[in-house]
Amino acid sequence: MNARALLQLSPSAWSRLNRAQPIDYPPLQQSGVQLYLKREDLLHPTISGNKLYKLHGHLQAAQQRQCRVLVSFGGYYSNHLHALAATAQALGLTSVGVVRGDQPAQLSPTLEDCRSLGMQLVFVSRRDYQRKNDPDWLAGLLPKHINALPGQVYVIPAGGEGSAGVAGCRALVDAIDEFPGLANTTVCVPCGTGTTLAGMLRESRSGETYLGFAALKLGSRRAAYKDDVRRLSETATIAARWDIVDDFHCGGFAKSNTKLLSFMQQFELATGVPLDPVYTGKMLLGINALARRGYWPAGHRVIAIHTGGLQGRRGQPGLHARVGRAP
Repeated sequence: MNARALLQLSPSAWSRLNRAQPIDYPPLQQSGVQLYLKREDLLHPTISGNKLYKLHGHLQAAQQRQCRVLVSFGGYYSNHLHALAATAQALGLTSVGVVRGDQPAQLSPTLEDCRSLGMQLVFVSRRDYQRKNDPDWLAGLLPKHINALPGQVYVIPAGGEGSAGVAGCRALVDAIDEFPGLANTTVCVPCGTGTTLAGMLRESRSGETYLGFAALKLGSRRAAYKDDVRRLSETATIAARWDIVDDFHCGGFAKSNTKLLSFMQQFELATGVPLDPVYTGKMLLGINALARRGYWPAGHRVIAIHTGGLQGRRGQPGLHARVGRAP
C-alpha cells in the first residue's frame, strides 16, 4: 500500500493490518512464556511503526488550521523526522526538520532520506535545541528559514508527543483486545516520550497489564516519568495495571552495548524478525531477561508492540540496514 492510500485510513484500520502473531523464540518458550508480536514495522517501509500513529492527531490539527508547513525536531537518525518527511511528501505539504547538532560534513543516511523526501533541514546547536519547546525561541528561529506566514506553520513536538500524539496511539489497543483472557497476558511497549503507552493506557480495561520498557536512562527520574505518562493518558484513572521497566536502556537513549547487539542477532536468526537497537531491541532484551528470572508464571502470554524504526539501524555499526522507500 502506498503512503497516500495508507494516510487515508484511520488508526483503527492501521492497527488491524498487522495483528499480533505468535513468535517461536526458544529461550522464551523454555521459560514457559509465549511471545506475540504486533509488527508495526510492517505498516509501511518508510512511515513505519508507531510514528504514524503519533503523527495522526497532529496531521488532523494541522489540516483543521489549514497549515501547509509541518515543523518538528530530532537527531541525526530520528525515526520521527524520517516518517514526517515521507508523510508530508505524500500529502503535498512542506516539512521542516530542526536537527540537534551542527550540520555534519556528510549527512547521516536518515537525513539524506529526509532531504530527498523534500524536508528542509535546520541545524541548531545542542544547547539551542534544549529550547525547542520555547515559543519565543521558535518565533525567532523559524522566520529565518521558512518563507511562510505564522498561521501556515504547525509545530509538532519532538517524537510527536502531546495530546495530539496520544490520540492515534489509542487505536493500538484494538488489535490487543481480540485476545480472550487478558488476565493472563502482559502487553509490552517500548517507550521514549511515553506517548504510545499513554494512548494505550487511555483505552485499557480493568484486568489488563501493561509494561513500558524505557529506552532511556531514567534513574531518579523514574517516578516523574511515570507521572508524565499518566498525565499524557489524559484519564483520571487508568484502568489497567501498569509499570515502567528501566533496567534495559543499555547506557541511555540511542546507546547500545555488545549484550544488546548479540541478543538482537540471536533473536533475528531464530525468528527472522528484524529489530531496531533504540526501542524494540531493548524491549525484547528485557522481556527475555524477565522471563528467565521467572517474572511471569509458566503459560503466560506476552504481547509486544514492534514500533518499527528499522531505518535507525543504519546508525549502529555492524547492523544491516533495513529500510525501504515508499512505492
